[in-house]
Amino acid sequence: MIKWIKRIILGLLSSVLIVILLFVIIKPKPYYVINYLIGSQMQWFGYDKEGNEMIEKSIKKLKNFSASQYHSASVQNTKNGNYNKAIEYLDKASEMEPKEVDGYYGWLLLYYYRDYEKALFHLNRYDAFSPNFVDYPQGDNILFTKALCHKGLGQYNKALDLFDKAILSELEKHDESWISHQIYYQKARTLHLLGEHKKAIEYYDKTIKLWDKSAESFYYKGLAQIEINDSLVGRKNLNIALDLVTKGYKTSDSYVALFDEVYKMEIEKTINDL
Repeated sequence: MIKWIKRIILGLLSSVLIVILLFVIIKPKPYYVINYLIGSQMQWFGYDKEGNEMIEKSIKKLKNFSASQYHSASVQNTKNGNYNKAIEYLDKASEMEPKEVDGYYGWLLLYYYRDYEKALFHLNRYDAFSPNFVDYPQGDNILFTKALCHKGLGQYNKALDLFDKAILSELEKHDESWISHQIYYQKARTLHLLGEHKKAIEYYDKTIKLWDKSAESFYYKGLAQIEINDSLVGRKNLNIALDLVTKGYKTSDSYVALFDEVYKMEIEKTINDL
């Protein structure tokens, strides 16, 4: 009986020693896979430096590190503000699997980094994979996202052309109520920037028709009206915008500042300066 107990203990000790030998000294492929997963979790809990070090170590040892793994590693780095590292990983992922990564990468470069030229490169390449189909990277009509890039570059006429194409693509299968109010709003802003005030007001109104709590549309509509000397109505719309924002009605995102987003202090200052 004692002999059997000794054998069991020796067997367990041998197993432990083998595990230690494998995972601490030899470190086979499964070790680095586990190391990568633990590093990812550490990032999620806020230990950025330690997590990235573990991920980097795994990348160097795992020769077949996939595009999806690079993509995954980039996401938490973006959320944690480690933008250089996030871009490094996404560059590698998009080089390996552009069809799978470019839509997300282009959208990210547009909204998070405001890198309009690089965003256009990836969005155009992604769009080229399905030329007869309107893609929706991260839920946005790709024609709309490309239009935002051109708007950001000051290429307003090209942006207007793409906003119109985005609207037409939406109307092919749905009525106007299905169109994101942001498409009309951004077309209005582009017209406004071109000095086409009356046309811009028309599209601010279309935006408000789709969402009557669009504080930003009331705000910029009011400014456009004041700029064409319709001050009384313009002031009224600025006050509507202030009331809506005060009540919490405005287009916003938890992670990024949206394009032409408005804020209470901004509206108050505009009203006080009139």
